[in-house]
Amino acid sequence: MPKLKPEGKNKKNSPREGIPRRIARLGPSIFLEGELSGEEDVVIEGQYKGKIDLVDNNILVERGARVKGNIRVKNITINGAVDGNIDASGKIFISEEGQMKGDLKAPKIMIMEGARFKGSVRIEKDLKEISAEEEEEKEKVDIIFIKEEDKAKEKKTFELV
Repeated sequence: MPKLKPEGKNKKNSPREGIPRRIARLGPSIFLEGELSGEEDVVIEGQYKGKIDLVDNNILVERGARVKGNIRVKNITINGAVDGNIDASGKIFISEEGQMKGDLKAPKIMIMEGARFKGSVRIEKDLKEISAEEEEEKEKVDIIFIKEEDKAKEKKTFELV
């Protein structure tokens, strides 16, 4: 059996060298239930049920993963399945294989053609960024539609009333 050298003496052979820092991973065989909060980005490959509160961090829901519960996050990418409401301060991205059931609220929301989505969409700026003058004016938002045939982006502007 090979011996590991102490971390301090030879950092090249450190067992922790290949693990990215500040990213937590719930592997494909993990089923976790409860409340999740912290100061790290999270990759979910297994199943999670409960509230997720990572307002300053990102979540990646991998293909085959299932999440059930409400989520507050900075950015989220959904390649698996999510059942619950999402409140993001940055961006929500649902890939073509992603499945989402619940309400979305974020400044930027992208739903690829082929994704399964049932719920409502609310595009909203972060309250810190809204000035008093902007509140009085009608707000315009851009929604990006991506066509599967040519992956070309088609941008449409909508006026919120």
